[in-house]
Amino acid sequence: MTLLLLLLAFPGQRSANLPTGVLPEPHAWQVCVSHRFLPAVAAPGWDRDPLQAFTSANVRVTLDKSLGDRVLVGIADAISSRELGLRGAYAPLDWLTVYPELNTHLYGFKLDSTWFDLGLCCHRTFGERLAVAVQPRYTTNTTLHFISIGLAAKAGLSNGYALALEAEPVLVGRDSTTRQLAVSLAVEKEIGWHSFIITLGTPRGQSAPTMFRSAGPATVYSDILDATAGWFRIGFNILRKF
Repeated sequence: MTLLLLLLAFPGQRSANLPTGVLPEPHAWQVCVSHRFLPAVAAPGWDRDPLQAFTSANVRVTLDKSLGDRVLVGIADAISSRELGLRGAYAPLDWLTVYPELNTHLYGFKLDSTWFDLGLCCHRTFGERLAVAVQPRYTTNTTLHFISIGLAAKAGLSNGYALALEAEPVLVGRDSTTRQLAVSLAVEKEIGWHSFIITLGTPRGQSAPTMFRSAGPATVYSDILDATAGWFRIGFNILRKF
């Protein structure tokens, strides 16, 4: 049985999309490949053009390096959406981690397509099998401003498996393109220093603000109830520490 503390051993390791808030051992590296199919399960594309549904995806690759016990720096590359990002983490307390991140699109480096977000993650573990995290987040491009709050719970199961549920409602800045409540479910299997995570969730993108903004009519894409009708996406994360 893998302890939950090991399951939460790196902030790049996510419940589904949100950071867990726990820093790695000193001087460790981690690479994470995150893949999300763009069409929702109930979207017409799966029936009309299955090949397009399988090839159309949001792919994000991150590489993080820990600097001592409480500081981390990293880069992120969203290949499909042509985004490049810089990220960091600082843990002033054992239960509190600060996450700054800067993402910009690579077509012009315009100010309105450059987003800065700052997350403040409060995380606690209960025994060896349960962890929870609350992460208020501020996201801005100096013109638009969003305030969201990420909520995540993760439970360790037997044989190295874990189950996680997360949600991130937008409290300020919501409009017709913004989700009422982005929600994701993740099943994780840890094998040594590898983690394999299958996700089922409504977010289309994997970085703020795309992860809580919709790409269609708000009545179809932005309500958590639509997830029960098949308006969620399948994805996976593959992580490797070294």
